[in-house]
Amino acid sequence: MTGLSLSVFVLATGLAMLMLTFGGFGGVINASYSMNAMVHNTQWVTGHFHLIFGGTTVMMYFAIAYYLWPKMTGKELFSVSLARKQLWLWFIGMIVLTLPWHQIGITGQPRRISSTPYDPELTQMWGTSEFLMIVGGVILFISALMLVINLLRTHGNPIPESVLEVEYAQPVHSTARMPHLMNSFTFWFWLVVVYMIASYGYPILQFFLFDQSFGTVPWSI
Repeated sequence: MTGLSLSVFVLATGLAMLMLTFGGFGGVINASYSMNAMVHNTQWVTGHFHLIFGGTTVMMYFAIAYYLWPKMTGKELFSVSLARKQLWLWFIGMIVLTLPWHQIGITGQPRRISSTPYDPELTQMWGTSEFLMIVGGVILFISALMLVINLLRTHGNPIPESVLEVEYAQPVHSTARMPHLMNSFTFWFWLVVVYMIASYGYPILQFFLFDQSFGTVPWSI
């Protein structure tokens, strides 16, 4: 890994760990029976979830993309500076988006809601937080555009990538024998496809196989 790509990877890892820390504090609340009773099924859960997955996990996907894209295209990354700015912007946008979710979750806004036709005084208190959520979403959208632009312009970069070989972790002890299948991207790709179908296929089919009218449940509870 070159020095420039390493710096991007380290920055992404550091920001991801920060978001994991913030989201982890929310997870402690969710793990507490008495405190979880207050925030269960509120926007608090949405904020916690997005910090962990939309923040920590997605940030590491960005780092992987910045590392692998030049090796896949044979061209040097268009702009390391743009990559750093994109990562910082994603971090800021995710914080701006999720902190208001935590705040209005504590004040009782349900997790899944399309309108707020009750308790006008309470819902008016959510106005500032909901505006900040929009601001955070816009920041995240700009950050995502910066990622796409950087990767697309890498295709037209006349400077070739200096190291095309993908680096893998080295085992502590030498491997005596390893089936080729275990190192096949094709095998792992189709394995993930099978797991995705097994996990989500039946729930999706329920929308088409069962009556979705309110109060109708095709199985006993």
